[in-house]
Amino acid sequence: MTNRYLKPVPGKGVSIDVYDVLTAFGVTNPATQHAIKKLLMPGQRGAKDVLTDLEEARQSIVRAQQIEAHQRDYYDEDAHFPLPGSKETAR
Repeated sequence: MTNRYLKPVPGKGVSIDVYDVLTAFGVTNPATQHAIKKLLMPGQRGAKDVLTDLEEARQSIVRAQQIEAHQRDYYDEDAHFPLPGSKETAR
């Protein structure tokens, strides 16, 4: 099976794919990952054209913002647990 996301890095003698890039940059939000994948290869992955991929990337970015906002409101950034007084701890 060929990896359509595998691309050579000019002058480095290696090839990387979008998943290597996401890992290298520490992208952990799944919606952000999805948007980046679409933005790196709009219209080149098969069934969808450039405009469709760009629109779907935009939708993924909106979802990523929602996820980040929820996590900010729900978790303390350092301790990674619900903040005292948040809706989740008031239950």
